[in-house]
Amino acid sequence: MSLNINNKSSLVNNSNEEFNYFTLNKKVFNELILIPRQKNTLFQIMVHLACKVTYKNGLVGVHSEINKTGLAKELGINDGHITRYLKQLEDLNFIKLFNTTPLVLQVLEVPQAPVFNDIKGLLLYVHMNPQQFNFHRNLSRKTAFFETFKEYNSQILVDKIKNAEVPEDHPSNPTIEEIEDIFGFKK
Repeated sequence: MSLNINNKSSLVNNSNEEFNYFTLNKKVFNELILIPRQKNTLFQIMVHLACKVTYKNGLVGVHSEINKTGLAKELGINDGHITRYLKQLEDLNFIKLFNTTPLVLQVLEVPQAPVFNDIKGLLLYVHMNPQQFNFHRNLSRKTAFFETFKEYNSQILVDKIKNAEVPEDHPSNPTIEEIEDIFGFKK
């Protein structure tokens, strides 16, 4: 049996075109659609969040700011209920909330997404991968995002500096001869 693949297809090799699809684990469908009525609202929220995630990491609210009121309005849900629905999705391990105002969360059911333990891990990831969120082009969004979390940001940088190691072969490290003759007597 042979398989023919057409690599010249515009849908396959056009890296400049944004695809109009999203991915979620089948678990989301099985647990939220095939059971009682209220779960349909949870499924609707999950599908909406899946359409807003950044592709590689399942994050919502990093690339563009989102708030709970706006999310509720887009979905036609009562503003007072959206917090409860998000909490239910978090309890079901479908999402992980990092911040509520503005809303920053991770959809855990996106395939191959890294899982962040806390807000510091998320901020470090965003800081180290700005191109995934177009922060290299959209500097105003980058500034606004990190301004929201400035109390964590300084602590992350301090921790990063404390954990930094300089490789032994780094040009700024003194050689063994320089260490043994720190005052320059052997010259």
